[in-house]
Amino acid sequence: MANTHDMTAPIARPAARLSSPPASRLSARLTPAPDTIMALWQRLENDPAVTFHQSRAWVDAWAAGTGAPLCFVTLELDGDPVAILPLEIHLTFGLKITRFAGTAYSNENTGLLDIAKLAGIDPIAPADLAAALSQAGLGADIVLFDKLTPATAARAPYSALPRVFHQNPSFQLPLFADFSAVLAQINGKRRRKKFRGSERRLEAMGGYRHVIGDDDAQALRLLDTFLAQKPVRFATQGLPNVFADPGIRRFLRHLSTDRDAEGRAALELHGIELTGGEHQGEIIAVAGLTSKHRHVTCQFGSINEAIAADVSAGELLFYLMIERAALAGEAVFDFGVGDQLYKRSWCPQRTELVDCYAPLNLKGRLAAPLIAGMIRLKRAIKTSPRLNRCAGWVRGLLVRRQPATTETE
Repeated sequence: MANTHDMTAPIARPAARLSSPPASRLSARLTPAPDTIMALWQRLENDPAVTFHQSRAWVDAWAAGTGAPLCFVTLELDGDPVAILPLEIHLTFGLKITRFAGTAYSNENTGLLDIAKLAGIDPIAPADLAAALSQAGLGADIVLFDKLTPATAARAPYSALPRVFHQNPSFQLPLFADFSAVLAQINGKRRRKKFRGSERRLEAMGGYRHVIGDDDAQALRLLDTFLAQKPVRFATQGLPNVFADPGIRRFLRHLSTDRDAEGRAALELHGIELTGGEHQGEIIAVAGLTSKHRHVTCQFGSINEAIAADVSAGELLFYLMIERAALAGEAVFDFGVGDQLYKRSWCPQRTELVDCYAPLNLKGRLAAPLIAGMIRLKRAIKTSPRLNRCAGWVRGLLVRRQPATTETE
């Protein structure tokens, strides 16, 4: 399995560029609402390197759904804007940690960067970035830029920051117009055989159809099915339900129903519905997809294991969604963050994500080694089968006593 970043290698930083103007001065401005920087946001968001999780659709839905107070930092070099960082502050054990808006539910982050302008400068010193953010009145102890792609982490303003590997990698499947070429990367003969087997079993049950949430009613039906199915799966794994909070459910509803001028929602819901037999009308698998610049990301998925457990409905749905994306001209199907067997089976590419951090004051500097150490510990547990089993056992004992936690907490 090809790695886009070696797990054991040190995280490389680019060499300083001698051509950088030495007098460039970094400053930051805080904006309470993105509308005041709409033109700049739209221009930066149009860059294919900017992930969907820093789009207006994502950030607006997060703010509307959760009510989280956000702040929007514009970084400037000699007064020229070069980046927008949509952020929110979390209070954790008395420590104010600033992170990307909605990052607990995102897969990969970049911020909104003017890559052309940033490419010609020296790496920004951590002290300069901290000073700019503090002088702008950010009001945090430390900023944690988590789940950065390796290419993003190698660019300013992150390139000189201390960093660790994120505890979870993400997984990708390259797409081609010829779907046979897509399957050839992952044992196409076996995939087709499994797909046909699932179809035969479903036909014996009365048939099925692939449904897509093209209108609000269908989208909400699929989303509500997902929100009912997923907690059952979490419970069997000894995990808390990270979608239980009403704010998170409102956030997903906004993503599923707020549509652009062409009638497309940011979050596209897919499902497998039984069309006959005893369970006619039941949806046995759901997934939510986002797409930006030919990069499709699976944000979540669920299955109903009480009905047709031997059908592999989730695998069937992925097959259909991937085929549809390839035929539509998409370039990548991203299975998102988290190391799971089904992702490994689909994906020839694996990306080791990077967490960079910038302490803003003494409290942040004291906490930084602890935060980095905790991330390393989580990564060590997740990459060790024995430690992961032990952690799962402990988590199962505690899950009923604790509030839901997200992937990054």
